[in-house]
Amino acid sequence: MAERNRSPISAILAIVVVLTVSVLFLQSTFKSKYNGTSRLLNRTAEAGNAEAGQHYSPFENLEQIDRERLDSAQHTVDIAMYAFTDRYVAEELLKLSRRGVQIRLYRDRQQYEEEQRNSGQRNRGTTTGMLRGEHNIQIRVKGSHELMHLKAYVIDGSLLRDGSANWSPSGLKRQDNNAHFTSDPAQVGAFRQVFEQMWNRTDNERVQ
Repeated sequence: MAERNRSPISAILAIVVVLTVSVLFLQSTFKSKYNGTSRLLNRTAEAGNAEAGQHYSPFENLEQIDRERLDSAQHTVDIAMYAFTDRYVAEELLKLSRRGVQIRLYRDRQQYEEEQRNSGQRNRGTTTGMLRGEHNIQIRVKGSHELMHLKAYVIDGSLLRDGSANWSPSGLKRQDNNAHFTSDPAQVGAFRQVFEQMWNRTDNERVQ
C-alpha cells in the first residue's frame, strides 16, 4: 500500500522541480536581455572619444554622438551625406571651419535640390546656406541624378563613420538607424579612395 502511495507523490515532486527550473531559466533569460537593453539605452558618447563601435537610434541620440566625434577633428573632415537638414550638425561644421579644420562636403543631387526647394517654400535657409562663404568649407554636388546614397565621413584621415543615419533630425534621433565608427586602416582607406573619386568627378556642381 505504501509502495503505491509513493508513485503519485514522486510524480508531483518531479513536476514541481521541472516548473521551478523553468521559472528560474526564464527569469535568468529576461534579466540578461533587460540588462543588455538597459546598457544600450544608457550608453552615451564621450566627447573626443574615437573608440570604434556601433550606435543605434532612437535608443541613442546620434546627433549628439556625431557632433562630439566631429568636435575631435584637428585638420580635416571629408563628408559624403545623402540628406543634410540638421542645423545643429551644420553649426558644428561652422565651428570646426572657424578653428581651421578643412571640410569637404559631397552631396546627392536630388536631395540637395529638394532641400533648396523646401527652403524656398518655408522661407527658411538650408544647411548649405548656413555654410556658404566659409573659407575652409568646400561643397560639391553629384552631377548625375543617380543617387549618392552614402551617409559617411572621415575625420583626420583616421576615423570613419558610416551607417544608415542621414544628417536629419528624424534620421539621427527618431528613426531606426545606425552609426558605425571604426579606425580600421583598411576600411578608412577604402572610403578615402572612393571619396576622392567622387569628389573629382568632372560633372560635379561646385557650390563653393
